[in-house]
Amino acid sequence: MRAIKHAFLSLIRKPTKAIMIFVILFVVYGLVFTGIIIKNSVNSSKVYVRKELGAVVEMKADYMKAMEDQLSQADYTKLNLSASLAREIAKDPLVKDLYITEITSAGNEDLKSAVNLGGGSEGGQLSVATVGSASDLGSSFMVIGSSSDTPQEFDDGTYKITQGRLRGKEDEGKDTLLISEEFAGKNNLAVGDSVELTSSVDKQTYSFEITGIFKGSSSFMVDQMYTSLESAKKLSGTQSDDSKAASVSFRLKDPMDIDKFIDRHKKQMPNDYITLYASDNEYKSLTRPLDLISTVISILLVVVFAAGAIIMLAIITIFVRDRKFEIGLLLSSGEGKQKILSQFLLEILAVSVIAFTVAAAASRFSADYAASWIVKNQLVEENTKNTGGAISFAIGGAEKNQVKISDVAKEFNVSVDGEVVYNLLLISFGLVILSAGAPLLIILSYKPRESLQN
Repeated sequence: MRAIKHAFLSLIRKPTKAIMIFVILFVVYGLVFTGIIIKNSVNSSKVYVRKELGAVVEMKADYMKAMEDQLSQADYTKLNLSASLAREIAKDPLVKDLYITEITSAGNEDLKSAVNLGGGSEGGQLSVATVGSASDLGSSFMVIGSSSDTPQEFDDGTYKITQGRLRGKEDEGKDTLLISEEFAGKNNLAVGDSVELTSSVDKQTYSFEITGIFKGSSSFMVDQMYTSLESAKKLSGTQSDDSKAASVSFRLKDPMDIDKFIDRHKKQMPNDYITLYASDNEYKSLTRPLDLISTVISILLVVVFAAGAIIMLAIITIFVRDRKFEIGLLLSSGEGKQKILSQFLLEILAVSVIAFTVAAAASRFSADYAASWIVKNQLVEENTKNTGGAISFAIGGAEKNQVKISDVAKEFNVSVDGEVVYNLLLISFGLVILSAGAPLLIILSYKPRESLQN
């Protein structure tokens, strides 16, 4: 108690040096707090971007690499996606859903395309969304078969069921269809109706029941229909071959596991032309300025801490050396060295606590200003100039997972949790104790008479 009393009396009697130490600590703490808060927000924004881009990882064929390597016609089999490998990888606990897709075409003499090619009310007679032509079978339409009862586009929210339902367990073994509102309206079709589709491969005709009608198709994709993988294979004549797939996607339980998932399974890819891809280009494009900011802030934090430690050591050394006579008197009067040391440390820590508290409050405003400047000048303007303000990509002909840079900017909130404050408090106080303790230990090594003479 006596050491505490002497510490506060000393601060009151000599406020000038206390104010000097307060100002230095306030500046150091303020800069460190601002840097950590912004760095924390940068990391949160990167998490937001990754989650908004979705938790889907695609198994893709690298056609650009194949062209560069000038693969022979026979070697193009290396670009085939393996459905059996996809099912093996899908056993990973990180995977929530697996989408194996078959794309084919089928014809019907009575159905009309809902795509308006000429701008008239009747529309075109041949769908733009076809795979091949089957003029002898009537109009040809794209049919997409999915291994999941909920195709990827519906899971992503690109398409939404407005009438009927998605495929369910009760439809197992049946040929069912999901069609767009535009296509249903053009051909006066409703849920429960039957549609005859003829395979363009073996000319076999199959009857499909419409179980659902959806909305969300782009104007040129309104003719595409969704069915089961088994039904699509019947139309394509590949029901005997279960080893290949037109496209393969894995939906993970957590978007933040994407890098772990890719690292875990990239060695299972059959060759250099089959890769696992998860919107990497879009993610890097959106987070590139964030990475730059994070790097600059990290360097700033190291410099501030180092400079702060050196300045603190110099100031406190001067502060303690000026009180050598006082230390000599205390030692001569029989005061223990530990009590003298604790008194001086309490003085520094008292000033440090006040500086830390004020800096924590003030840094919120400085971080808000800095974050606003970064959002305006680095995120929004830079990415709007380079990308038009949004990143999007297409899967299966439909636009998916659009992330606007303005949304990323909104997520760039300045915040810091209690754990960060606690760790920073420990580090800062350790810095103060080290800065104050070093000169004190040197002075306390003197004998009382030496301290009084000096």
